[in-house]
Order: sequence, then C-alpha cells, then structure tokens
Amino acid sequence: MMKDKEETLTLLQHARHDWLNRIQLIKGYLALGKTEEAERVIEEIVLESQQETKLTKLGLPEFATLFLLHNWGWEGHTFQIEYEFINDLPAQFINDVTLTDWMKSFFQVISDALHPLYANQLYVSIEPLEKSLSLHFDFEGKLKDLRSLEKWLLHYEDKQIHINLKEVSETNFICNVIFSGME
Repeated sequence: MMKDKEETLTLLQHARHDWLNRIQLIKGYLALGKTEEAERVIEEIVLESQQETKLTKLGLPEFATLFLLHNWGWEGHTFQIEYEFINDLPAQFINDVTLTDWMKSFFQVISDALHPLYANQLYVSIEPLEKSLSLHFDFEGKLKDLRSLEKWLLHYEDKQIHINLKEVSETNFICNVIFSGME
C-alpha cells in the first residue's frame, strides 16, 4: 500500500514539473512579446490534452498508462512518442495486458536498435476498428542496429497480431500493426 502511495506522489511530482515547465515557457514568450509563440504552445497543450482524453477513454488502462508515462523516461527509453487518434471508438475487445506487454517489448526493441544521442521520435496513429486495433508506427531518428529491429518485426508471430513492415532505413522505419480481438 505504501509503495502505491509513493508511486502516486512521484507521478504527481513529474506532472507538476511538466506543467510548470510549460507555464514558464508561455510566460517567457509573453515577457518577450512573442504572443504567437505563446499561443502556439497553448494550442499544442490543448491538442495533446485532447489526445490524452481519447487515450484514457479507449478502455485500455494499461496501454494508456504506458503511453502517458513513456515520455517521462521511467522505462529508460531513448525516444519520445507522439500519438494521435484516427477515431473515437472504444477498444474493449482487445486484451489490455497482452497489448501492453507487446508494446513494452516493441519499445525495448526500438530502444536497443537506436542511437541514443539523436532526437529519436516515434509517431503512432491509433485507430480502433470494429473488432481490431490498428497502430501505424513512423519512426524518425538514428538507428544503429537495423537488422535486429527488422528481424524482430518480420519474425514476430502471433495469431492475433499482424505486422506489416513497410520501410526500414538508418533514419526511419514505418510499419502497421493490427491487433485482433484478444478476449
């Protein structure tokens, strides 16, 4: 019980720190008379909050938590994620734990394959469908181990997870993953 409270306090501390940084950035732009830049940061915050709302309403709390906490660096990944939703459909038909475990493995494979000193970014489009969940991944950055990433993506086998690797190079990869109903 105490461990959960400590984790909650740490989480709140990170959230507060993130918000203070954003507010200071807006204040700085306003102090310099750069209202357009301040408005741009505010708009980014609004759009990000709208995507976070969609993520939390998806019906996959483990998956949502993984995405919400990823950029704070708790898992030690050396890439940032940015995500967007294609629609607002729920995804209760997907097994949350199985999906999240797969995502953690995928994130680890990416972390192991990339060069940590570059600005590495993974863009994810999330599209809940009638009986599946479609994820489109578009990575930009610097990969040092293309072979292991490509091997993992091409040889991953599962009846309910279908991977289509579209492109892979030293600076990016693109793939689509379909998660069929897993419950």
